[in-house]
Amino acid sequence: MSATEAKIKTPVPVTRGSNTGFFSQSIDWIEGTWKSGIPVTLPKSINQNWIETKAFNGYTVASLYADGRILMSNPNRPEMGVHTVWNGDACRQTVEPPLSLIKYLGAFGFSFTRIDLAIDLINCQVTPSQATEQIKNEQIKTRAQQFPFWADAKTEGYTQYIGKKTSEVYCRIYDKAAEMGIDQDHTRVELGIRHSRANFAAKTLVHHQDFRGLVLAYVNFPAWNEWVAAMDAPQIQLPSERKETNTRLWLLNACAPALAREIALEGGTDFYEKFKHAVMIRLQRERGKIQ
Repeated sequence: MSATEAKIKTPVPVTRGSNTGFFSQSIDWIEGTWKSGIPVTLPKSINQNWIETKAFNGYTVASLYADGRILMSNPNRPEMGVHTVWNGDACRQTVEPPLSLIKYLGAFGFSFTRIDLAIDLINCQVTPSQATEQIKNEQIKTRAQQFPFWADAKTEGYTQYIGKKTSEVYCRIYDKAAEMGIDQDHTRVELGIRHSRANFAAKTLVHHQDFRGLVLAYVNFPAWNEWVAAMDAPQIQLPSERKETNTRLWLLNACAPALAREIALEGGTDFYEKFKHAVMIRLQRERGKIQ
């Protein structure tokens, strides 16, 4: 067997504890951009068969590949670069292990904008409802300010969030067994990392392959014995989330909703594209002033 074949067949890391519980971990989302001037470079093992699909996020041309990844560009806006998304299914289908893929992409100038990590705790007696109780009792260490939870009256599924999904980093703890429709002690802990901290996370994953340390740096329950036993790993700090300026808060909380309403009333995206074009023209002028 060649080294490449051995790498591809390497199983998902699984660590067993002192009891009957164990955990497995996986990368559930990879997203980012080859910025303008940086060529798209992927491992040769990755499938190159594709069909056209619908673009989003301001891109106008999109290709859906056989392994599930989506590659997008805008020929009229080359400064946007080439954006690529591996969603959960694509991460599971790609022949290149996601961790190896992250290392490869980083070496060729790929700028990460989102990485989602998943830790599955099986027979560890860790449940999302217990996380809720820990939060209510103020037995939690985190910088997050909001802790929404979700439950469905017709199913046994339950999810506890730590932080908002719009934040640069957030965590959710949910009943994975209920989602799969099986009777098992199986809880998933997911950490979503976005924007500026996604690049740092990518570099960190290459050197520290136990994802639990990243989770613990964001949220920890030091008085919850089952959690402590299952998440036994050194913390790996991510840079602090940059606080938004008053101008940015105004743009996000006032301008963005107004723009969304205007686009909804229009029933199309022509004005949205016109707005982005106007912003890019002014951006080029401002950069000219700075230079």
